[in-house]
Amino acid sequence: MTASTRIHVLAFVGACLLPLASPLAAQAVTINLSGTNYEVFFTATSYNANPDLFGAAPAGQMPWWGNMNLASLFAAEVYDRLGENVYETSFGPVFAYGYSPAGSGEVYGLAQNTQDIDNQQDYPLAASSTYSYAYANVNTLVDVPAPMPLFGAAAAFGWSRRLRRRLRGNQKVITRSLSRIERAQPLHRRL
Repeated sequence: MTASTRIHVLAFVGACLLPLASPLAAQAVTINLSGTNYEVFFTATSYNANPDLFGAAPAGQMPWWGNMNLASLFAAEVYDRLGENVYETSFGPVFAYGYSPAGSGEVYGLAQNTQDIDNQQDYPLAASSTYSYAYANVNTLVDVPAPMPLFGAAAAFGWSRRLRRRLRGNQKVITRSLSRIERAQPLHRRL
């Protein structure tokens, strides 16, 4: 195996193993509500520990914040796709929609029953306690026009041809220089 082949093999193996070195992200569920795609996740946190997560988009990551009906729509659309027994037995994560600072603070949220699509529970939760809360990001995938990858491949091919031509030209210069040096040396030195 040549040195060049070894480098290519090592680069390939490294590229394949690199994703395994990073921590795995939580599984996202993609849903569509009113023509907008959302990626819905959940995380175990409390309101007091992570207040920036709670709130309507763009500042927070809960587009249903402040709207119990919208929280209910999100919870029903996700249903059991984020897993069962997330908040409690047979319930998915909590879709928090409000906060009250009275007393020690309460977060209001809905959890979807993963066994029955028509069953949602409304909870007042302590703001200082950790629960599995759902949050969402708007999915803003941009379609790439069909010829763009072809242009990229053509540019890479042209660049590789130029590089090969340049290397071949340098090899000829080196060969010519060596032959001149050999001709300049007397015959008895070459033997």
